[in-house]
Amino acid sequence: MKRAVRGLLLFAGAFMSACAMTPPWQDDLQVALRSARVAGKDLVIYFALAGRAASDRMQASLTDPAIGSALARGGFAAVVCDGSLRSRLYQQWIGGGEGMGICVLDGTGRVYAARPGPQDPPELAAFLDLCAASRKPLAAARAAAPGPEADVAAKFQLGQLLLQLGCRTECEPLLLDAALAGVPESRHCVARLYALDGNVTKARQWLRTAPDSPNAKVTEAYVLFKERKHKESAELFEQALHTGRLGEDRQRAILYLGKALHEDGQDDRAVPLLEALAVEGSGSTFEAAAGHTLWHIRNPEPGHTH
Repeated sequence: MKRAVRGLLLFAGAFMSACAMTPPWQDDLQVALRSARVAGKDLVIYFALAGRAASDRMQASLTDPAIGSALARGGFAAVVCDGSLRSRLYQQWIGGGEGMGICVLDGTGRVYAARPGPQDPPELAAFLDLCAASRKPLAAARAAAPGPEADVAAKFQLGQLLLQLGCRTECEPLLLDAALAGVPESRHCVARLYALDGNVTKARQWLRTAPDSPNAKVTEAYVLFKERKHKESAELFEQALHTGRLGEDRQRAILYLGKALHEDGQDDRAVPLLEALAVEGSGSTFEAAAGHTLWHIRNPEPGHTH
């Protein structure tokens, strides 16, 4: 009996310690910005749209232990603000979307990562881990491309990293500079950026002059997905994957292949792909997104058909 009580006390103590280490979500953006800069901490900002079901659900989930642990692991501060009242900052830091989403500022107040729209706790936790893991390579890339006169290859490398982190507003001028200066691979990256923002017309314009490559195929397949041409999208994602030369784009291609197959009514093929991706174990945002997609496949909204 004493051992059981002692075990319960130890568990309670560990639980309370973990809670104490989890940074609280603040509710005053100006105060959060000042205190984060003084402490030199990265600040996670959630732009909420009160009354929107998806936004309200996500805000309610911000206290989930997975998110709290990721905040604590990365040493982040965090704040919730009104996306309607702060729409100018939303456009400046995130860009696309309706005014709801997450961005991350570094200790100097400069944005380096963003995700418009809702995320569930595993997705947001994986995104925060990606942000924390990207600090050193991002600092090195910024040091190599300190201004407009920087080497074009250095600009491209920084632009690619910021694109991976979803920082549309910061990566666009870097990728455009690289593309116009003759870096061939940058053209499909510019196309991917515009596709992420839903501007498939501009994406198509840049794809027309992009050299063929496995990664360019992933971008084109994603554009097809955004155009709701799901069968063609799935075929092109498969072609890209069969090259075996996608690098960091491999999981992206698997995720969107699964999504495209699902939208095309081929769940018998989509589900095994997504299940395998979800358990690869790297902790990536794509693995978390695969789990989220599987949940929606198994729990369709009323009236949702393909």
